[in-house]
Amino acid sequence: MIPIWILDGNDPFRLDYLLVGGGGGGNDVAGGGGGAGGYLCSMPGEQSGGPSAGLEQIIYFGGESIAIQVGNGGSPSSNGGDSIFGDLTALGGGHGGYYRYSPEAYTAPAVGGSGGGGPSAPSTGILPGAIGTTNQGNAGSTGARGLNLPATFRAGCGGGAGEDAEIDKGGDGIASSITGVSVYRGGGGGGSRGFSTPFFPGGLGGGGNGQQGDARNSPQVNPTAGTINTGGGGGGGGANGGSGVVILRYPSYRRDIANIDVGLSYTKTVDGGFTIYTFTAGTGDITF
Repeated sequence: MIPIWILDGNDPFRLDYLLVGGGGGGNDVAGGGGGAGGYLCSMPGEQSGGPSAGLEQIIYFGGESIAIQVGNGGSPSSNGGDSIFGDLTALGGGHGGYYRYSPEAYTAPAVGGSGGGGPSAPSTGILPGAIGTTNQGNAGSTGARGLNLPATFRAGCGGGAGEDAEIDKGGDGIASSITGVSVYRGGGGGGSRGFSTPFFPGGLGGGGNGQQGDARNSPQVNPTAGTINTGGGGGGGGANGGSGVVILRYPSYRRDIANIDVGLSYTKTVDGGFTIYTFTAGTGDITF
């Protein structure tokens, strides 16, 4: 992926990063799971989302202000927010699709970092999931409709950063060790399901589980939200996506970041000779 070099006087150093957009919302009744936020990573030996391709490096000069934004998780009918670092943007995940039988209403799943899952409905046919964005994520799966409601009530699942959604599970995310510990992020949300068991789980990396059944049938399992700061998609049936994250890593022998705006929430850690900043919410500038 895109390496970034900071020119500090005559001694440049490499800045590694991980950006994950906010996860898309899992849509309401009979709704598809939300797609994971876009996933951009420059760590050596690791991958970005989707079919990643090498891109040109970015160079920043010491003293230059660089914008950061951490994407919020999407509500049931909205995409997640974009996560930004300078010229890089990890797109928010696409929301799941929605179908209401009476009166009939249909909302297509949305394209995002990863695509949302297609909805289901009580009539024949299929409703496709949305595609993901190249170098960021993958596609959601198809929702199915059948005459034999409730047995065939099945919505599609959200795509994950690491793979397309499956029929019965959100797509898995990707593991990164940028903080010193391997953590999966960017899982797609599970789609909502009718009255058979079990529910459709979210993908590895913070994807929320889909709803099983509804108030007309017992027991009902409610959907779960995507995990915060993973960009996980929300579970179909009405759950929010998880917020994204921006993580920066550089050699500890370098001078520290000179300034961080008060609008950014973050933690600072040191591991293996590297300083790591993890930005968990907000918008603002930093200066090297």
